[in-house]
Parts: sequence; structure tokens; C-alpha cells
Amino acid sequence: MRAGHSETLTMFGHVLGMIVTSVLIEWARENDRESLGDVMVVCSVLFQVAFFFGLVRLALRAMRWSGGLLVRRRQHTAPRRSSEPSGR
Repeated sequence: MRAGHSETLTMFGHVLGMIVTSVLIEWARENDRESLGDVMVVCSVLFQVAFFFGLVRLALRAMRWSGGLLVRRRQHTAPRRSSEPSGR
């Protein structure tokens, strides 16, 4: 499995975790299970933090990748110097 696919699945898992915990928070509050609701709030926050850092990681990787393309374009379009010594 390529790294891009596993990162996509990880990000999807974080989103799914945020959705499930929000549903469980509401259920716990309706059934007077405040301690379970508090635990689910902490879990939801952890999923949100993990998702945020995943987005930052992907953004940094995209910047590094696009920067590499820019450098390759500059090297490719740079004028070639001749190997012959100049006439001094």
C-alpha cells in the first residue's frame, strides 16, 4: 500500500472518529452519563488535533514537493555553459 493511500485513510479515520464521538457525547448527555460524555469530549479533541497535524503535514509535504519542481524547472531552463575555456 502506498503512503498516500494510508494517509488518506488516516485522515478519513480522524473525521469518522470526530463524528462518532460527537454522536456519543449527545447520547451520553441524554442518558445522564456525564463522565462518559466528558471522556468523549477529550477523545473528540484528540481526533481534531490529530486531523489538524495531518493537514499541516500534508501542506508541508505539498510545499516541499512544489518547491522541488520549481528548482528542477530553474535547473532545466538555466543556460548551459560551454566546457571550453573562455578566450583569455
